[in-house]
Amino acid sequence: MKLFGFDFGTKAQGDTLTIDQVIERIDALARSAAGVTVTPENCEQSPTVQAIVQAISGHFQALPVHVYKQTVIDGVVTKEWLPTHPVAKLLAKPNTWQTSVDYFGDAASTLVRHGRFFAVKGQGVTGPIRWLTPVNPSAVTLEQNLNDASQITARITLANGEQRVYQPWEFHYVRLRARDFINGDSPVIKAGEAIALEIAAQQFGAEFFGNGAVPGMIFEYMENYRGHTSAEARKVFVDAFQAAYGGKKKFRSLLLPAGIKTGELVPVDNDKAQFLDTRKLQRNIIAGAFGVPPHLVGDLERGTFSNIEHQSQEFVNKVILPHARVFEAAMERDLLTDDDRRAGVKVRFNLDAINRADFKTRQEGLKIQREMGIINADEWREREGMNPIAGGKGQTYWEQGPSGQNMGASGNESEGEDDAPASQRSA
Repeated sequence: MKLFGFDFGTKAQGDTLTIDQVIERIDALARSAAGVTVTPENCEQSPTVQAIVQAISGHFQALPVHVYKQTVIDGVVTKEWLPTHPVAKLLAKPNTWQTSVDYFGDAASTLVRHGRFFAVKGQGVTGPIRWLTPVNPSAVTLEQNLNDASQITARITLANGEQRVYQPWEFHYVRLRARDFINGDSPVIKAGEAIALEIAAQQFGAEFFGNGAVPGMIFEYMENYRGHTSAEARKVFVDAFQAAYGGKKKFRSLLLPAGIKTGELVPVDNDKAQFLDTRKLQRNIIAGAFGVPPHLVGDLERGTFSNIEHQSQEFVNKVILPHARVFEAAMERDLLTDDDRRAGVKVRFNLDAINRADFKTRQEGLKIQREMGIINADEWREREGMNPIAGGKGQTYWEQGPSGQNMGASGNESEGEDDAPASQRSA
């Protein structure tokens, strides 16, 4: 059944959108005083939303994802990387048409716009999951079992219009916060009014300047001229004038019929109307709704080198990290087996890939770790994308004596290169 252009149905029918979702979208339409419809599908008409989606999805495209096993030996937590684990292979090649970079970029974009992300798992009769097929969230309805609330199925409308019900073990589901504890809430719908106002302002600017910044004309009847005899005749005249002189034709020569003259142009002062201020304000409001710092949406008015660096770090900690944790928890729940979870297998994004500071700051931090015995030379070189030192010479960890002097690996004060000042030692 369709209402206001949306396909929807009850939970039992399981059409594309549930009644709750349709009511939410209709409410968004009704609340949009700007007269613009905002949905997760068209929200990127807003330049700010487009910048936000690009910033978040772009960061996820740069994040490596690893599978490792965490164990405790003699009270010490150790991690063992598992590059050959079935889930590691799956995430490296989720399907035949998406690379890992494409998959996580698209997944993050979908999650930010819709508040949820779905993928159907593909596998044989037995064995590990072979592929993940992303599904448009608008085509998915989650249904909770009335007799067992812990069982949730997904009714998916396929491209051919048919519907199929998938059991919990057949699909992968990632979501943001959910008011009903099931369906992730779309940030776009919640900030719909602010987004609609920005889109409306952009459309106004495009139409205004598309008309050469020339306001609409007023026609007047001359004295003793009766004018058009009917509303239809007036409409025909105005429509004909608009077709002949509107848009790019506005500078053509004008010849008015006898008895009609042009009045004064309607003044349009965008400065007094605060057109630019409105656009700036909406940009900051939308960025704030998504938790994104202003400089990532093009607002550099108050940006400095120091505070932009701090804001970028806050963006990673307060936006990218929570989204990453949502993905990680969903992957561990849906992709790992019970045996994997009992064995301590984890799925984690490596945030170091986007936390890399400038070269000088990064080397100073690594030098501190090297001198404190936290990393060895080979580990330092690995982080910089270099090969280990030949012959295993880079495996030694430095130790410090009570006065801060380097004691080498054996606890005796070292001689030679390792006894040199830290600034002169090579990695």
